[in-house]
Amino acid sequence: MQIDQLFEFVYILIDKKQVTAKEMSKHFGVSTRTVYRWLEALSLSGVPVYSLKGRSGGIAISENYKLDKTLLSDEERLAIVSSVKALNNLSGNSSSLVNANIKAAEKLSHLVQADTDWLEVDFGPWSPEGSEVRNLFGILRDSILKKRQISFDYFTGDGRSEKRIVHPWKLVFRGQSWYLQGWCTSRKAERFFKLTRMRNLLMTAKDANISINIAASQPAQPPEYSAPLMQIKAKITQEKISYLMDSFICTEIKAQKNGYVNVTFTAPDTPWLYEILLSFGAQIRILSPVHLKKTLIEKAERIVSLYKEL
Repeated sequence: MQIDQLFEFVYILIDKKQVTAKEMSKHFGVSTRTVYRWLEALSLSGVPVYSLKGRSGGIAISENYKLDKTLLSDEERLAIVSSVKALNNLSGNSSSLVNANIKAAEKLSHLVQADTDWLEVDFGPWSPEGSEVRNLFGILRDSILKKRQISFDYFTGDGRSEKRIVHPWKLVFRGQSWYLQGWCTSRKAERFFKLTRMRNLLMTAKDANISINIAASQPAQPPEYSAPLMQIKAKITQEKISYLMDSFICTEIKAQKNGYVNVTFTAPDTPWLYEILLSFGAQIRILSPVHLKKTLIEKAERIVSLYKEL
């Protein structure tokens, strides 16, 4: 009897109190004779399991028996089960890991009294391209766990495509995006790479050096979050306030009688910020800081100049 089967056998008995040998043989895909051999092995090891004869008989475990609560509390087990189920949505094309996650969740679910279906996480977009995101995640995860270098084409902030060789360390979800943190061989420095900008990702046969990461006391941040923060005051139409809240934490929200809402929020001073604000068009007006207003005017004028010939 495999150790994982032994634990699952006990978990099921604790959860269901009593089962039949036929039910257990079907669950594990073994004969009923094997189930009774397992029952005997558990009994000899000190687990208080026993068989009941008759029409309502079966296999049972003492009601006073429980696994050592000091190992994991019910809250901790619930957190683990929920996390494993959430991770399943990012398992990529690795069927072995998917099966392992499912089995782990099933085993622990027998020890959790609360509802384990309260959480579902899927970082893929609503569009059909969601499967591509999961495949990309799966390759990166395998590369990190197997300690292999990776190669990919990466589109930088100025739109250029560059070949990168990277020692992958960690997958990071920050804000609304996934990043790969690792050591870039061409830059000879720690870098964050946005997954959506990667193309032609491959796991190489070369070993990755993870010891470089240990020397970094303060890891770098993605560009979107390493720039100086500034407090922004603006007014936005009421129908767009919820969309602004999707991108920023608004510390002040005051509705006005004219259909606008006055808001205050903090954001990094990066090109990404201007792109987000310009996407609201004429439905947002920046009140401060002054340099942000001037930059938005310059960018809006350049957009207008593109269409003057029409």
